[in-house]
Amino acid sequence: MVSSVTFLLCLWLWLNSLSGICSLAGIACRLAVKQNVQITYLYRCSSCPAALDPGHSALELELHRCVGSQLPVVTRNVESHEMEPLRNTDSLSIFHIPGGKRGDSLVRRIVHMLNPRQPRKHLHKYLFIWPDAGQDQLLDLFRSCWAKQLLYGLAITSRDNGIFDFDPFAFGGLQVVQRTGEGLLYPDKMGNLRGYPLRFSMFADPLIAVPRHPVETAGYKAVDGVAARVTARMLNASVTYVLPADNESYGRCLPGGNYTGAVKDLVSGRTHFGPNSRFVLDCIWPEVEVLYPQTRRILYLVVPASGIQPEYLIFVHVFRRSVWHLLLATLLVVVLIFWLMQRLQKRVPRRGVIQFQATWYEILEMFCKTHVGEPALRLSSFSSMRTFLMGWILFSYVLTTIYFAKLESGFVRPSYEAQLDHLEGLGQLDVRIYAVSTMYDAVRATLSEDLYRLLESRSRQLPLGLASSYYQLHVIRRDRRSAFIMRDFHARDFLAHTYNAQAERPAYHIVKEYLRSMLCTYILPRGSPFLHRIQTLFTGFHEHGFFEHWREMDQLYRDGTSPNAEEFYEDLGDQTDLDPEANEPAARRKKRVVLTLDILQGAFYLWSVGIGLSCVGFAFEQVHHFWRRRTNRTLGKTIPQNMSSK
Repeated sequence: MVSSVTFLLCLWLWLNSLSGICSLAGIACRLAVKQNVQITYLYRCSSCPAALDPGHSALELELHRCVGSQLPVVTRNVESHEMEPLRNTDSLSIFHIPGGKRGDSLVRRIVHMLNPRQPRKHLHKYLFIWPDAGQDQLLDLFRSCWAKQLLYGLAITSRDNGIFDFDPFAFGGLQVVQRTGEGLLYPDKMGNLRGYPLRFSMFADPLIAVPRHPVETAGYKAVDGVAARVTARMLNASVTYVLPADNESYGRCLPGGNYTGAVKDLVSGRTHFGPNSRFVLDCIWPEVEVLYPQTRRILYLVVPASGIQPEYLIFVHVFRRSVWHLLLATLLVVVLIFWLMQRLQKRVPRRGVIQFQATWYEILEMFCKTHVGEPALRLSSFSSMRTFLMGWILFSYVLTTIYFAKLESGFVRPSYEAQLDHLEGLGQLDVRIYAVSTMYDAVRATLSEDLYRLLESRSRQLPLGLASSYYQLHVIRRDRRSAFIMRDFHARDFLAHTYNAQAERPAYHIVKEYLRSMLCTYILPRGSPFLHRIQTLFTGFHEHGFFEHWREMDQLYRDGTSPNAEEFYEDLGDQTDLDPEANEPAARRKKRVVLTLDILQGAFYLWSVGIGLSCVGFAFEQVHHFWRRRTNRTLGKTIPQNMSSK
């Protein structure tokens, strides 16, 4: 009788424990079905001593049966992976851990396996089934998970109110939180960081990140600086701005897989976020995570603007060559017709009237004199010929008026040589191209070998630390033959700074054929748990126009340019087509003409040519006069001698 009671009691206890085990599997199954991720991973430990326990095996079997019948499942052994594989889809990883103290060794093995560089941490969730685990055990588990940058993890310890989560941003440090109700499982933890210390890798930029003092706590002004400060405020985090210790600003790749600048701090885990807008070099992409690239940055070559065309032929260039040919042909035809009319008027007898007779060169001289405004000394008695001459005078008057009006406009609006708009023409310019080293690394991949060799032969590579200053303005003061590789918004601002108010055009020109177009984004360490929250904030900044508003505010408080340059910068906008004939905001303003020697040199050349021709003509006249007088004297002596000899 006693043995029967003992047997029934043991059977009841076994069935009760088995139902508890099955209820843990049911809870985990319901959680997995509710998450409905693309792949659910079930991890088991086949070499653990607890694997031979009937209760452990029953829970594992029930878990596989329930989850596998409703979701796509991949079963893996913990022993097969030293490190958690990288995943391209959202996932749920379920770990079955032996109950109580027996699971400590497996927990250490699982934590060691978790991959801190797993990308897009917000897409990956973890579920630990650990029967009868204590609060201290769960605290150690979740602290180790947060050290591996795991964001979403739950632990199931018992059937009744045995679901636990962790809050890494609680006051006083990470705390274990009990969850009740399936609707609150895997909640968003990034809504309020409660003063959690974050470190931003940030450095100065003359346009988008202007330092405030003290910079470590006050941060930066301008677009990127405001975005970083607003992000910190919305996260409710305590942010420290960290400057790159090596002064390498954006950072570059070194041999052996090493990095410098902000990239080095981010990859090493010293900082959490890089709020400087940037393009990412090909060698850096595998080591960082990036926000969605809302914009693109274009690398341009900025060269000195073309000079004024030589103006010593301004009087000739007023008309096209075809017009000059037409005018010459018209003059010859007019002379020919007038000469024929003069020949034919002999057949018409006129009494008491002296007929107008002139040689062809006299007719040509008369028409040329009347063309420049000198009156005709002789007129024909025939009304038809006088009418012909009057028609020529009217034609000359209209033509001369048009000529001088065009000439005046040439003085007021000088013409310039063609700008360099294609990289192939770089060989015609005697310039030195300045840029930081990463600019050359970026354009090397997109340019042909010949173009890059042409660019490199004129290159002056500068340290990357100069990217945080406006070094271009210092270079142009000592090197007038300097050119630069610049990002689009830096190039536009540089043109505004070098704007020539007298010429009403910038001193530099952006070559239309750009060097490279690259995605512009912000970077975080690979596997950062803050990626999704910061991405949501920055996407909202773009979609609601905050970035555009901040740029406009920056323009209102810009300094270092003239008022005309400010208007030029506003009219320029995002355009880089700076051909003065295609885009002239100055044409809408009151024209201020400054007649310099470069513009008026044609008048001096023409004056010099006229004086030179008059001097040459005067010399010929003197030579001819002396030759005629000498000839007359010789004839005067020769004729009497011949007559006396006869």
